[in-house]
Amino acid sequence: MISNAPRHPLAAIVLLLLAVACGAKTQKHEDTRAHENTLVRKQARAREQAAVVANIRASVPAIEAYWSDNNTYSGMSRAKLRDIDLGIADLSIVNARERTYCIEAIAGESRAFKNGPAAEIMLGSCSDPKNGKHYDTTSPEDSSSSTAPPDATTALRASLAAIEAYHMDHNTYSGMTVSKLRKIDQGFPALKIVSAKKESYCVEITVDGASSFAKSPPIDNTKQGHCPA
Repeated sequence: MISNAPRHPLAAIVLLLLAVACGAKTQKHEDTRAHENTLVRKQARAREQAAVVANIRASVPAIEAYWSDNNTYSGMSRAKLRDIDLGIADLSIVNARERTYCIEAIAGESRAFKNGPAAEIMLGSCSDPKNGKHYDTTSPEDSSSSTAPPDATTALRASLAAIEAYHMDHNTYSGMTVSKLRKIDQGFPALKIVSAKKESYCVEITVDGASSFAKSPPIDNTKQGHCPA
């Protein structure tokens, strides 16, 4: 009988070390791939979350314009909102009552909702608002995302919901400040309130050297440049 086993103990040791090294290399490769896959999933989730929150935020000016026209949220539909703003995203109006509403937006496995005019935009669903989660723009998942920062006009339009919510609460724009508006929307941008009177205002913001301003009336009147003197 002929044995295939190495004849020298040294050869057996070398083969054992090679086997161990190959196994370690394979494990390291698998660990690296698993880490990369996890990172890709986190980045995809961060992009989805950013998208649904942005869609909800961008729809609020049209919702408040609907309220101003009808003095109620009842009867509000996506089609009617698109009559006000053609850029309204594919969101769901879960309910719309006289003085409140709940809307949702979905992208992939991510979902966001806004449960009323003065409510914060949360991750979750109108069907379970108590378990909604705060959207943290500084979380590791979001910082690893490739989503581009908003330009001046986009940032300005996103701020209009809090401004109109302030007006609904106080029946005036007078006295509003950035700190007060951030109590309504924690993500309110660092804009400049040039004027704030009972029924009119003008605010402006500069992003990467480009400036835009918004003045009311009418709602969602945004233009490039600075508030008129």
